[in-house]
Amino acid sequence: MKVIIAGGGTGGHLFPAVALGEELKRERHGIEVLFVGTSSGLEAKWLPKSGHDYELFEMHGIRGHNMIERVRASVEFLRAIGLAVSLTRRFRPDLIVSAGGYASASMGVASILTRTSLVLMEQNTRPGLVNRMLSRFANKICVGFADTVPYFKSAKVEVTGNPVRFEYQPDRSRLEGAPLQILVLGGSSGAHRLNIGVVDAFKIWRKSVIKLNVIHQTGEADEGLVRDAYREIPFAAEVVAFIDDISSALHRADLVIARAGAMTVTDIMLAARPAIFVPYPFHKDQQQVHNARVLENVGGAIIVRDDEQLAANLAHELTTLVNDPARLIEMGERAHRPAHPDAARHVARICFEVAGSESNAA
Repeated sequence: MKVIIAGGGTGGHLFPAVALGEELKRERHGIEVLFVGTSSGLEAKWLPKSGHDYELFEMHGIRGHNMIERVRASVEFLRAIGLAVSLTRRFRPDLIVSAGGYASASMGVASILTRTSLVLMEQNTRPGLVNRMLSRFANKICVGFADTVPYFKSAKVEVTGNPVRFEYQPDRSRLEGAPLQILVLGGSSGAHRLNIGVVDAFKIWRKSVIKLNVIHQTGEADEGLVRDAYREIPFAAEVVAFIDDISSALHRADLVIARAGAMTVTDIMLAARPAIFVPYPFHKDQQQVHNARVLENVGGAIIVRDDEQLAANLAHELTTLVNDPARLIEMGERAHRPAHPDAARHVARICFEVAGSESNAA
């Protein structure tokens, strides 16, 4: 059996794709999995070190209002479709999986043109443009959250959860008297406004806090800036550009402060950790707000707006939660309720079923 899994641009699309590919290989000996992404996404740095087979297309998302950039992206996309069709005919996959994002768009179109079976993975509560366009041609649509189902209006939708690369063993207890462990996550690329807001909140908060440890994932651009800022704050802080083993980091955390990308929300659910979400405020569909509400609605998270009062509001919420350790534990328990621990196996089973049914039909 041969499978192409296309997706990337950000960790939110790349890592579910990789998690699924690794699960397919675990479950079926001899399966060939080829990952497809773009030369401008995170996958261009990550895949060469992974040991996985991959192809990268040169293309960028169509974004902003610069006409030259939009024309260039459109030309790149048309060229990428040609490359995707050529790759499909050469590799001859039994199945193409679109993991979302512009990195997967060309392979999705190629699946239609070559009449190759197609499975979609939608990580966010509100579907992205690529998956909305491809949904009518897909054999199956795997969604990370139950809230997503109404947006597709299709019997092909199945709530699987989002595949992750780590095994989570939720531990909701914490050591009495130990320093509070706070994990700050801005996503795979970091988030400048969140980084500054968190540091400024800690500066407001520092006089009243003694026992506190922080791990802060900043993204490459802000690593030095944030590290310097913590020198003014009197508690232990580990500042890193990127955390590869997110499972271990979450296991150590008593509270997470994060953006609300779909995979960040998924990881927090699986790890059963309480969270303060600061959703990215400039997405036109407010995807991260809707992702965060999945846990807010069950009492597992608090949402703080990313505005001019971010630091003050974060400091207020931190004070409230730190003074109520029982609430932190209860929030973690509630956050775990919507989790789908077997998401990778669930999506893999669907892939085998779709590929098998098409083989039998042929």
